[in-house]
Amino acid sequence: MIDKKSAGTPSEGSDSSETNMLMSATERLIQLKRIAVLTDLENDSDKVLSYAASMARWYGSELLIAHACAHDIYLPLPSEPLPSWPVTGLDPKQNALEKLKSLTTKLNLADLTPKVMVHEGSVAGILKDLGEYHPNLLVLGTHGRDGIRKSLVGSVAEGVFRKVQWPVLMLGPGFSPTEATPQKQFERVLYSTDLSGVSVTALQYAAGISHDHEAQLIALYVESDPEKGFSFDRPLAELRLQEWLQDRIDGLADALAGVRRIIEFGKPELKILEVAAGQQADLVVLGARGLGAASGFASHFLGGTAYEVVCSSKCPVLVVPQPN
Repeated sequence: MIDKKSAGTPSEGSDSSETNMLMSATERLIQLKRIAVLTDLENDSDKVLSYAASMARWYGSELLIAHACAHDIYLPLPSEPLPSWPVTGLDPKQNALEKLKSLTTKLNLADLTPKVMVHEGSVAGILKDLGEYHPNLLVLGTHGRDGIRKSLVGSVAEGVFRKVQWPVLMLGPGFSPTEATPQKQFERVLYSTDLSGVSVTALQYAAGISHDHEAQLIALYVESDPEKGFSFDRPLAELRLQEWLQDRIDGLADALAGVRRIIEFGKPELKILEVAAGQQADLVVLGARGLGAASGFASHFLGGTAYEVVCSSKCPVLVVPQPN
């Protein structure tokens, strides 16, 4: 949820930036009351859940942990009695609950008192259940190009990217968590825009996050027209980006005051990854069409751009839907 109030100034006598950031939660531009994590309980679950927990602590959020047990992935039980089998082998839901309990204990999440949800059915079903809690952010991981196409195409992609109305934070296989103080979780935020209306809400999140974490905000515009890219095209593209940002400064003046603008020419997915790596971005923010959109990602995010960015990015990617 975005709070467009201008952030307050530091209180006198504050000893450090860390104290200032930790004590000014009500003055942040971004307010995340509930963060949901969708986990498949595979090898990267620790990484995804730890990252979500870190964000929940920073934002003072409730943490929801969700898992979907698809019936068709479990083999039928034999007719012979098997009294020596563990209970977890007989009940997929109970098995998942036990794994989640073990995982939360291992990661020391007791301070967050997370709510655990296991849905016996499709991912679309668990997303519907989560919707009743109105999360402000959904966090999930991917297993690479093959994994994302296997796991996110079809029902998951339709549910996560086209049906949910919350921002989705994705951690790709190239992401390696590092030790960082909460307020320095994000030091450089890369916001990529195609200058369409779909990018507006994403700008609010990118600007808000960079403001709240005292991070550098970098605005990237990629001109994908193969006919362009000459020296005289760059000033025009820079002017377009500058004017586009200026027209949307309402409520974000402080957050956009130090924005750095970058213009690139070429394939958006490649340029986004190049700039993210070159600028050592801690977060990439992209816009997407909102709830029920038939065409999926908008403008230059069509054709698998966001998939490619997520699969190859070494930092988290935040996909923000356009409100209806």
